[in-house]
Amino acid sequence: MSDSNSDNQNLPPVRIAAVTPEISEQKLFSYRRCYMGISLDNPVFEGRSLQALLLWATERFEHCLIVTGDYLRRHNELILNGLDSERAAAAAVGAGDEFIEKTRDIFAGTDGDRIELIRWRDCLAFAEYRHSRTTLDELFASNEAFRKAVGRDAVSFVERQKDRNRSLAVDEDRAIEISCEYLLEEIAVFSALSERGWHVELYPGPELHVLVDVAAGRFGDIPQGLKDRINIELSCGTDKARTQ
Repeated sequence: MSDSNSDNQNLPPVRIAAVTPEISEQKLFSYRRCYMGISLDNPVFEGRSLQALLLWATERFEHCLIVTGDYLRRHNELILNGLDSERAAAAAVGAGDEFIEKTRDIFAGTDGDRIELIRWRDCLAFAEYRHSRTTLDELFASNEAFRKAVGRDAVSFVERQKDRNRSLAVDEDRAIEISCEYLLEEIAVFSALSERGWHVELYPGPELHVLVDVAAGRFGDIPQGLKDRINIELSCGTDKARTQ
């Protein structure tokens, strides 16, 4: 059941690379709902790769929530393009508009009763998000181990930009600080979605290191949504890293 899409040879293969925390396939697929976050800078969320991911999800789950990470991208606009907050938000939402228009035909070709598309700002309006974000902010301020774990993922993002010869529009310390804000927001949304019944996340790339630590029970006072969350790392054709 975890293997590639059923007989469609025109799409790239999709397989499970890892599940965090580790559970049996029987238990994993007893969940009937999943969500998949869209990283707008990740080319796997285009064309046939996106079609393959959507098909894989709908063959295994009754309902899949697609979360477009557009407004979240405003943090990257601050880091990489030096935009002020207002223009960064506008650029991020504009990128989301472009994604939705570009993929309109792909989503139109899916089962509309099983695929639902929402945008990042919708998630920030959830009461569960506000509660989780407050809890995570307090943990980030008070728990050195958690703060360092988030910081490691933030540093990894900055290092990836250097590896890709992308210039930072702010100094490195500020870039790491903004990246931590990005991660806390993202993790709080994941927690909120889990609390709302979307326990299983699909993503074609590796789990954040801080969330691997969360799944291993390395921090106290974690929101319940994160404790209940399951991540399925998918391989779609060529593996792609989770992009901030």
